[in-house]
Amino acid sequence: MAVTWVDVPWGEMEGQILRAVAGGDPPDVVNLNPQFAAKLAAKNLLVDMGDRLDSAAQGAYFPGLWAANRLGDRVFGLPWYVATDITIANRELLRAAGLPQLPQTYQELAIAAVTVRDRTGKYAFLPTMDGSQMLESMVQMGMNLLDGEGRAAFHTAKGRQAFQYWINLFQFGLIPRETLTEGHQRAIERYQAGDLTLVMGGPQFVRQIQENAPAIAAVTDIGPQIAGETGRRSAAVMNLVALQGSVHGEAAVALCQFLTNDPNQLAFARVANTLPSTAKAVADPFFQEEGDLLARARRVSAAQLPQAAVLVPPSERLDELRRILYEELQRAMFGEKDADRALADAAARFNQPA
Repeated sequence: MAVTWVDVPWGEMEGQILRAVAGGDPPDVVNLNPQFAAKLAAKNLLVDMGDRLDSAAQGAYFPGLWAANRLGDRVFGLPWYVATDITIANRELLRAAGLPQLPQTYQELAIAAVTVRDRTGKYAFLPTMDGSQMLESMVQMGMNLLDGEGRAAFHTAKGRQAFQYWINLFQFGLIPRETLTEGHQRAIERYQAGDLTLVMGGPQFVRQIQENAPAIAAVTDIGPQIAGETGRRSAAVMNLVALQGSVHGEAAVALCQFLTNDPNQLAFARVANTLPSTAKAVADPFFQEEGDLLARARRVSAAQLPQAAVLVPPSERLDELRRILYEELQRAMFGEKDADRALADAAARFNQPA
């Protein structure tokens, strides 16, 4: 049986899939992230992979990545390619600030923010709200987002501490005001211009820095992902899902397994500069190479996979959760309310009946 692979612009993906399903002609297999796939799973549109794979096949994937495809008691996809954030740092700016090493915890990151600002007049880093990175950081600090019933679980002491962390950095001028308006690409641009000491992102951004700013790449060091007290590392996972109603149902599941098996994941990772989701593939010497800057970035990123997970759980209401939390955090940053009131208001807004 021949397989036809069709690339669809991400902005058109949701509409095209829903129209195809409504028209009775769904695609067999789709490459999605867990957050969007969860919306389809909530409508019972995806095959339950937990019923199709035995325990040995399930155990090939890293547990934290396998869990990223779970919604309730159903597993709606197979983890495919992965990225874990690393810390990319300008060692000359670190030296100018008198910092002997890269920060590795959020406490050390806050100290670096003060030191860099005082001694160089620059910012240590630019956190952004265009995705889930800041939300993930708060989970790493101990905040729980949702309870078992999908209701807000973040109005706690740990939640207040996490909110207060970002409120303090903003109000004391230790992170740029662009935090509220710009995306992650802006952080990369400012790092490439020598305006930021650190940037957090996947190894793919190392290649971008090498191509766009070779002088900055020449003074760049690589460190592990910034960690909170939980020790958890965040991962961005793309998965493969098989749609219910496909006329090639068994073949669709087989294709998902074929593309995500050990040899094929390893081959794909070598070409695409990604990480595989299976432990055997990551054990390949390719991911332990010292080599150049990109090889070091890949090695550090891969070493984090056993502790990595999708920290923002799949939920059909994820976009709403993120929007509400960021809106209330911004109000607290501007001093309109304190961290406790902002969290209480966020929980009340999220939990109110539809």
